[in-house]
Amino acid sequence: MKKHRSFLTLACAAAAAILFLFTGADAKAAGAASLSSALIQGNQVVVTGTCSVSSEDGVLHLYAQAPYESGAQGLEVAQAPNGTATFAFPLNKNTANSNLYKKFTIVAIQNGVPTAVSNSVYITNPEACATHTAARRDGGIKGILPASQLLNANHLTDLGVHQATYNLLLGRITTGGGINYQYNGKTWSFNAQVVSEYDTVARRLNSQGIQVTFIVLNDLGADPTLIHPLARDGVAANYYALNAADQAGAEKLAAVASFLGQRYSNTGHGTVDNWIIGNEVNARQMWNYMQSSDVNQYAAEYAKAFRILYNGLKSENANAQVYVATDQQWSRGSNPAHYYGSRPFLTAFNDFIRSEGNIDWRLSSHPYNVPLYDPNNWTPTGYATHSQSSRYVTMQNIDVITDFLSQPEMLSPSGAVRSLKLSEVGYSSINGEQQQAIAVTYAYLQAANNRYVDGLIISREMDEAAEIIQGMAVGLLDGSARPKLAYDFYKHAGDPNYVAQASAMAGADLTSRITVR
Repeated sequence: MKKHRSFLTLACAAAAAILFLFTGADAKAAGAASLSSALIQGNQVVVTGTCSVSSEDGVLHLYAQAPYESGAQGLEVAQAPNGTATFAFPLNKNTANSNLYKKFTIVAIQNGVPTAVSNSVYITNPEACATHTAARRDGGIKGILPASQLLNANHLTDLGVHQATYNLLLGRITTGGGINYQYNGKTWSFNAQVVSEYDTVARRLNSQGIQVTFIVLNDLGADPTLIHPLARDGVAANYYALNAADQAGAEKLAAVASFLGQRYSNTGHGTVDNWIIGNEVNARQMWNYMQSSDVNQYAAEYAKAFRILYNGLKSENANAQVYVATDQQWSRGSNPAHYYGSRPFLTAFNDFIRSEGNIDWRLSSHPYNVPLYDPNNWTPTGYATHSQSSRYVTMQNIDVITDFLSQPEMLSPSGAVRSLKLSEVGYSSINGEQQQAIAVTYAYLQAANNRYVDGLIISREMDEAAEIIQGMAVGLLDGSARPKLAYDFYKHAGDPNYVAQASAMAGADLTSRITVR
């Protein structure tokens, strides 16, 4: 049931919006001082830029700031004479004075007052201080969300999948104890029993040669520290926005990121190559709840938390890849009060990230059909077009996403097009197993013919009873673990004989409906 917001809650939301606008105004006003990079070099951080602003004391002061700080807040970490803008200072990784998660801003004395005179930049190469560089298990794009009760079966090996995703709930691992982790001068506790479950999953999948992707979900645990302050109003949601908006949240998020990155970097607990941060986060009401009426503010709060996790994970495993998560709503949300379109959200997220130091984020998307229960993904429709104004992105038009990512302003720091993982997509067999088999075949062909796609994850190995009630029997196995027709077609995905059979069942040449990128 929807609850009414209190006056205090509304006031907090308004204050957060004002703070966001003020921070943006600070950056725009600082045209004469510009920081361009913050890079780890050995055990030092080197921040560079240009500055024609003069400080009344003859010295430019570099402040290290937490994600939630702005203006002249923070601690001074270095100085440079007026007219220069190169600063060097210790990284201090895993100490109480760590600068790994800080942003850096030039402060000058003006009219006797310390005043921020530049933009802010974060460290953009956390992998340079990585404790581990675990070998990746990159292989084919074929993947699946495995059934936990079937991990000891041989279905995944038989299917020939190269990738698997698995949900990791932060509320579960941070509630309870048994594992103490020393990080940044504090002791953090993690639930030993729950963590051991994830260890088992990672090791079991690795033993089958399968690359593991953990999806980091912010469920409502016993400790609300990781829940964003604008998501603590009692509204029920599946998952909640991550908290980088205050000291307690930012510090705990950093500890979680470091712990996970270290544990799953071939240290005896299994290796996790990829991390997806959240689930369909543009769907802010249901899947990443936070009070927000402005996509820019919302994306900025997600970006702050994302960067903490990115720096923490990659500072432990240099080879880890970290993904933003969106759904199939593209140019606009179906209900603006509950959803942002993936495109406007990603645009705002990318603008914010670039403004404070571009990093190598990747994208995960869920290109489900519309409506979800309709498996026919091979027949052209009006709602999925090959235009950036398309309402939705499905397997018919995933080129819309990769074309978007190919724009100059969307490229990675190295100038590459960011890879796209189709991390959840499934097709129901409610209306017949043939249609599901055709849909799986066509989805694989589309993914395999787009060079920017790094994974296609079928959303269920086995049917879930709760989803069947909704018409979503999307497993390749039924509830009794019996293989459906789609199981055989996914096992042989890309085989010309199976493509021909699927085309005959569809009454259309599926290869003629492929968009190559």
